[in-house]
Amino acid sequence: MKKTFFLVFSGAILIFSIISICCAPIINGDIIGANSWKSQNCKLLEDKYKSDKKETTKKEKNKCNRQKAMYGLEYSSLIIGVILGLFCTFLSFLHYFDIGKPFEKITGLIGLIAGIIEFFLTLIYICYSAFIFANDTTEGFDDTYRFTLSGGSPGPLLKLNKDGAFAEWDDSKSQYKCIFYKEDKVGANHATYSELGKKQYNYEKKRYYDIDSKYNTCKGRYDFCEGANQYILNSLANHDGSDCKFLYLPLAAKGVENKYVFDRWVSTIIFSCFIAASCIGLAIFGFLLFKDNGS
Repeated sequence: MKKTFFLVFSGAILIFSIISICCAPIINGDIIGANSWKSQNCKLLEDKYKSDKKETTKKEKNKCNRQKAMYGLEYSSLIIGVILGLFCTFLSFLHYFDIGKPFEKITGLIGLIAGIIEFFLTLIYICYSAFIFANDTTEGFDDTYRFTLSGGSPGPLLKLNKDGAFAEWDDSKSQYKCIFYKEDKVGANHATYSELGKKQYNYEKKRYYDIDSKYNTCKGRYDFCEGANQYILNSLANHDGSDCKFLYLPLAAKGVENKYVFDRWVSTIIFSCFIAASCIGLAIFGFLLFKDNGS
């Protein structure tokens, strides 16, 4: 029975690691700009923070460290998972068919060590990946929605409500107010990676084809809520608040690329959890195999 479970958990680590590699957002190039994460100079930001002591610099420094760690962990944890899973599966097949019985103790020890190493690597990767996914804002995702004023390079997705609006008319100020503005939070007006799967960031027929809808008659410039201002100070032609309660971006998404990235990232986190659970099983039955053959 111990040999059977050792084989099952070894095979599970191998299979789940292969699936995770096929879905992994960095390995497959799904996260725009992630290729530069490995070469970021976080030390420069650290020295800058020591000099200016600004909270924004500290957040950028921490973000840099997170991204660099996730990049390395995604490759190391999943590739090592495939290698260890393949090796332990091969050994477990031998012992399952009663081949190499004198080496079962060594195999059990290998399974115990491999399970522990891969468990901690995978667990740390899951923590970094899940944190970045849930908390960090997108970078370079919105070539469909808007372009920055300097050179037309893509920037982070502007945060939208479920109806696709980013600003709301405020009668008390006679101005449009950025819906998601937060004075004490840098990047509050930008969407996080965990929001990429929402409908407002992907193709919707009513937004793309209905030229007479509010999405086309109540458009707002993409850079209105990019800065640190809560209210839009620019004058808006034909947008006096009487007809347009909300402002929408001038372009609608043509595809579902953002949903695709969201699905693959979530799948990687889920299967990585399966890897971690399988590692625990491998370590337990590796220990039992080692203990029994040591008796």
